[in-house]
Amino acid sequence: MMKHVIALISLTALFAGKAAAADIAPVPYAKVPVVAAPWSGFHVGLAGGWGRATGSQDEIFPGSGSGDFTQTGWIGGGTVGYDWQFGMFAVGVEGDISAASIDGNTSNGPCAGSVPCRTKIEWLHTGRARLGVAFGDFMPYVTGGVAFAGLKAWNVTNSSRSEPDAVWGGVVGGGLEWMFLPNWSAKAEYLFIPSFTTSTPSDMFGKLTERNVSLARFGVNYHFGDAPVTARY
Repeated sequence: MMKHVIALISLTALFAGKAAAADIAPVPYAKVPVVAAPWSGFHVGLAGGWGRATGSQDEIFPGSGSGDFTQTGWIGGGTVGYDWQFGMFAVGVEGDISAASIDGNTSNGPCAGSVPCRTKIEWLHTGRARLGVAFGDFMPYVTGGVAFAGLKAWNVTNSSRSEPDAVWGGVVGGGLEWMFLPNWSAKAEYLFIPSFTTSTPSDMFGKLTERNVSLARFGVNYHFGDAPVTARY
């Protein structure tokens, strides 16, 4: 008799446990958003600042030349780029299209005869790679690539002459970018172009040389960002 009682109690307890388990609602899985890396994705922006360069014009006439003269002025335009962030490191590409007025002449003496020589950078564009180290909202970076410029020059044989082709050269630099609001960043950067390829428009015009081009620029970028990844648990 005691064995039957124990068996009955055990069977009742088993069915009661199953019924209680059936009454407990299943716990839904939770979606935990994994935020995309803040520096990853496309960005567009505006940048402007100040430039300085060294110019010269040689052999306008046999044995003549301008010597070196300083050019200074403004530069401003738009930028577009894309970054990929891997942990603390961000790599990307960036290009800019800028108008400029980096102008100078031989004010301390004539280039040939009594006429000064003058050269002006009227536009300057760059295409560069970037490598940055992200410290939260701040990212210092180095950059390098190629630069193209449009020149306009004046001298005794030409009152106004625009170059038919762009001159080009390598560009290196660095900067610091700060994500001051979601999707918005501000940056300060310095670019240096050691020299552009020399240009010889004509035998009478002589050879133009542009070198030691320094650009200090400030800008604001809007970051579109990658779509966040969502994990399920």
